[in-house]
Amino acid sequence: MSRRRILLVIGCLLMTSPVLARDLIVDNLRGSDSQNDRGFVPGPATFGPYRTINRALAGARSGDRIVLTNTGEPYREMIALNGYRHSGSPGAPFEIVGNGATLDGTVAAGMERWRAVGGGVWQLEPTPPGYPLLSRGGRPLNRVEIIAGGDLQQLQPLSWARAGALIYFRGEPHRGPFDYPLEVTELTTGITLYDVHDVVIRDLVVRGYRLDGINAHDRVRETAIVGVASRHNGRSGITVAGASQVTIGATLCEQNGKAQLRVEGRGVARLGNVDLVAGTDPAPFSAPALVTEDAGQALELPRQ
Repeated sequence: MSRRRILLVIGCLLMTSPVLARDLIVDNLRGSDSQNDRGFVPGPATFGPYRTINRALAGARSGDRIVLTNTGEPYREMIALNGYRHSGSPGAPFEIVGNGATLDGTVAAGMERWRAVGGGVWQLEPTPPGYPLLSRGGRPLNRVEIIAGGDLQQLQPLSWARAGALIYFRGEPHRGPFDYPLEVTELTTGITLYDVHDVVIRDLVVRGYRLDGINAHDRVRETAIVGVASRHNGRSGITVAGASQVTIGATLCEQNGKAQLRVEGRGVARLGNVDLVAGTDPAPFSAPALVTEDAGQALELPRQ
């Protein structure tokens, strides 16, 4: 075979063969984001594990897998998948593999953020817009409705209320908020998906975001959420919106503020073995399991 023909064959193979997918490892305790994997810095190439998911996504390409190391320490990030580099193909999806790790949007409500308002009631400094929630050591606290102008003294010990951007809390007798491991939802959305296809998100816990745990914002297709627990987010565990179509399987949504699963616009959620636990808070805070708006649809997949 002539040299010219060999070069032609190699060129055709390069154009038609998919680039080999890679596993990009993330370890939020032992990893480093100072990798020279994209050639932006002079010197030899260096590669993961990365410290943050966002850094791994910056170096990712179509069909890769982002593999989280479950260190026991939550990943405190907001991440976004957008466009071709964060998409896959039918035989090689772009994946986020959680290995049971937690993506967490809360921050500690430390003593410097509180001020006493009298009668054992404390006020947290104004929170960002959204649906802020207060928790204790990762578990929801009892929430009480306070009518505008109402008496804050109706708060019982270890309960809280929200009035606009302000949160009020009462501890046990002779104890203040600094005596408990209190957390407030701070980051906006755990995972945002936009204009992606052939994506799989699996084996992950997403908790404590002011809006949604996972939001398929628009133009998301051939995408699956499998083995995920999305809990204690201010608005919903999962939102499927715009012209998105998402399959959700073996997944739990619970203790979210406004809905466990929310489907809006022309979004379609296909559900298989999904547990949507309606809120257990007293009325009016018991969030429904499923909310559909506009032409949004939630379709049950046939049992296998």
